[in-house]
Amino acid sequence: GPTAAQETLRTALAMGADRAILVQTDAETQPLGVAKVLKALVEKEGPSLVILGKQAIDDDCNQTGQMLAA
Repeated sequence: GPTAAQETLRTALAMGADRAILVQTDAETQPLGVAKVLKALVEKEGPSLVILGKQAIDDDCNQTGQMLAA
């Protein structure tokens, strides 16, 4: 996301998240592109659990999590 997303990550850390990773881009992102970036992060970081939201706030889609799971 954009640099402005840093504030959201800081909030997550303040609420108890162990770590936060910002993938910085000013380009408009699509669900498939986000899923590919998340896949690369999962492969690199090796988390035991990945939690994503139910749907996007901008277009109400529910795609990224399903694409990542596939």
